Amino acid sequence: MKQVTTLVILAVLVVLPLTGCVKPYKERIVLLEDANQSLASQLAELSGQLAGCHDQLAGCGQRLETAVGEVNDLRAQLAAIPEPQPQVVQQVAPGWTPVPGGAMISIESEVLFGAGSAKLIPEARRSLDGIVGTVQNAYSDKDILIFGHTDSEPISKSGFADNYQLSSERSLAVVRYLKDRGVSPARLVACGCGEHRPKAPNNSYANMTLNRRVEIFAVNIE
Repeated sequence: MKQVTTLVILAVLVVLPLTGCVKPYKERIVLLEDANQSLASQLAELSGQLAGCHDQLAGCGQRLETAVGEVNDLRAQLAAIPEPQPQVVQQVAPGWTPVPGGAMISIESEVLFGAGSAKLIPEARRSLDGIVGTVQNAYSDKDILIFGHTDSEPISKSGFADNYQLSSERSLAVVRYLKDRGVSPARLVACGCGEHRPKAPNNSYANMTLNRRVEIFAVNIE
């Protein structure tokens, strides 16, 4: 009986240490399982993010391919556009203005005529002699068109029927002067515009002065 009691005591002494070792081990397993589950969740989340990045990358690749195609199309369109040709600056005589096919000069009527008159004043010769030299030298291959213009004031005490007649007679006076100075009459054309082609509204003395003018064009008439 004493021996049995001794064996029981020994068995208890052996089991007690083992029980103390098993509990910390189970706790460690629980901690490891929790950590593993957390890592698995993180891995699943990162995998989802990675899949989203792949989708975004694929979309960026498609947009980049589209953009490259559009750039290539624009380059092809630009290559098809002809290069602009350098503009040739038209050379004109001093005081003249470039116009399509030639040049023109405008002279205020007061420089050539008295008020309401179509007779050239003596001082007009200086201006018209310069015109003769220019059309005979710089524009010898051009036709010479003379346009007379007036303001909108009605004719009174001048003997002319209207501003059309006044402007026409003034242009004829210039034409005759140029012809008498050697310009071929085959090149000369006289035109009267009256008040119907003003440069400015006839609402002030300065504007009316601008409108009373003789314009001389050196161009080719086809």
